[in-house]
Amino acid sequence: MKRIRKTHPPKELLEWLKENEGLDCSYSALQGKPAHKALKRQLLKEQGYICAYTGIRISEADSHIEHLKPQNICKQEEGLEKKYLDDVEYHNMVACFPEDGGDVSFGYGAPVKGGWWNGSEFVSPCQTDCEKRFIYGWKGEIKCVDGDKAAETTIKTLDLGTRRLKDKRYRRIVGFFGFSKKAKDLSQQDAKRLLAVISEPNSTGHCTEFCFVFKQLLPKYIKQP
Repeated sequence: MKRIRKTHPPKELLEWLKENEGLDCSYSALQGKPAHKALKRQLLKEQGYICAYTGIRISEADSHIEHLKPQNICKQEEGLEKKYLDDVEYHNMVACFPEDGGDVSFGYGAPVKGGWWNGSEFVSPCQTDCEKRFIYGWKGEIKCVDGDKAAETTIKTLDLGTRRLKDKRYRRIVGFFGFSKKAKDLSQQDAKRLLAVISEPNSTGHCTEFCFVFKQLLPKYIKQP
């Protein structure tokens, strides 16, 4: 999980909220509007075009807008004295794989989380320490830092340890470090250079898929004899 540094909502969303103040400002009403498309583009750009939960590469075509606090929970808070519900609160939204947020066929990520919510037991990608709460191995495995119950629950809730996602991470590790017979091993010099920039987006604004995994493994690779 890569930390997401939330910036600001697109002007199209702010304008839509202002125009509909006192009317229907729900996420359902927002869908299909130009402001909704602008919102998704902003989220993708903010995240470097990788899924907020899994870290796989995403685009407008294969992603959806995910609510950290699910919409069903937001709707239960209509009686609270707040200007807008959390289902249109920018800091409650991220971009995730797949296109259909209800498609559980992939077996991991946002769809399997569904309407579950427990704020104290869920590690959000917007939390400053989220990257340090998970440990990744050379085979693509993931585990929580010892004693971190929230991280453990998050892995189970998003099924981040499922074989399908684990294999995806492993294939990228093999390709990145050149562990296959057809590839040349990553040099120590290149490894040191990559460590300094691996979390940053490239010239087109795209982050490396599973960059947070490489961020953990690169120092171990550099230290090897």
